[in-house]
Amino acid sequence: CRLSCKQCECVDMGCGEGTPAITMAKQFGCKVVGVDVSENNIASARKFLSEESSTLNVQFHEGNFFDMPARVQHEMFTHVWAQVSFFHTHAHLRRCIDVAASMLKSGGTFILVDYCGPRHPVFTRDTSKSAPDMNEYIQTVKDAGFNILVQEDASRHFLAGTTFLRKIAGEEKNTVEINFYDGRISSIKEKLIGMVIIVAQKK
Repeated sequence: CRLSCKQCECVDMGCGEGTPAITMAKQFGCKVVGVDVSENNIASARKFLSEESSTLNVQFHEGNFFDMPARVQHEMFTHVWAQVSFFHTHAHLRRCIDVAASMLKSGGTFILVDYCGPRHPVFTRDTSKSAPDMNEYIQTVKDAGFNILVQEDASRHFLAGTTFLRKIAGEEKNTVEINFYDGRISSIKEKLIGMVIIVAQKK
């Protein structure tokens, strides 16, 4: 099942303030359920959703990946989307991916877009284990019962996007953001941080 169909149902693990979930629903017409541990993020997501068309099939729930809200954990989805969600708890990467697998129908699609290591303190709160590199992400997804359809080192896109944001910060003379993006650009160039994209199918 491709995401671009009204019969598809997607769960967004770590939905933040809801922009990707709302965008997917608007673009593809599918049902999207967003889950995030942050109460503030969910409140913002619901506010943004209220400003959109009432025909969008989107829900937002506050919850931990390892203790999903009851209304979510018993559903089965055609797609799981996780964008920059697992890196911050990377010591439990396999457990996160197992949760994703448990919510997918057989043949369902898992889409992972995330930072990869080794590690930089700007990007992770979890110092108990070195951050996964791209190979560890790929192997962990395979071990969790998926067939890899796409695997891409997206670090060059990460660098391009960060450079663009740094330019905007410079034009606005925003010192805090200038310093932040300078640090990020340096980390990407030094290969301390990168980005991985994986699309996988549940067996």
